[in-house]
Amino acid sequence: MNHIIGIGNYSMYDDSIGIRVIEHIHQINQGSWEFPRFAAIEIGGNLLNLLSYFHPEVESILFVDSAKMQQAPGSYRIFELNEVENSSKEFSNISTHEGDLLKIIALARKTDYHIPPIKIMGIEPMEMRNEIGLSPLLAAHLLHYARVAVSLVAI
Repeated sequence: MNHIIGIGNYSMYDDSIGIRVIEHIHQINQGSWEFPRFAAIEIGGNLLNLLSYFHPEVESILFVDSAKMQQAPGSYRIFELNEVENSSKEFSNISTHEGDLLKIIALARKTDYHIPPIKIMGIEPMEMRNEIGLSPLLAAHLLHYARVAVSLVAI
């Protein structure tokens, strides 16, 4: 089974984009949580919960998260995990959760968890602020982000 995992924080405006993409995927699927080739999961900011997805039955994981990449707001990039791990200078601020995500993966490796192939879909935020909501720009692209994420895992 492939997984799309949304990371984010509802109370930090565009930082919630990862979990809002997951919500949108469920909305597209008319509220059903069952998908034929993947699972769409909201993990929020408690990344220790990721350890429960590091086992041999998980074929791949796509993380969706906000990412400060010095790109146009609303743009996105798909990264391989090794790009982020091996290019710390270029990707040092890829996401507000990136450091924690890499620490959790390192912990999983040290404790012999199975690490499936991982990709990260980073979405450039328009604004990060202490407020519940999503910028109109990112909200307008939710369907596109959801379709891209699903296309990457529903092979």
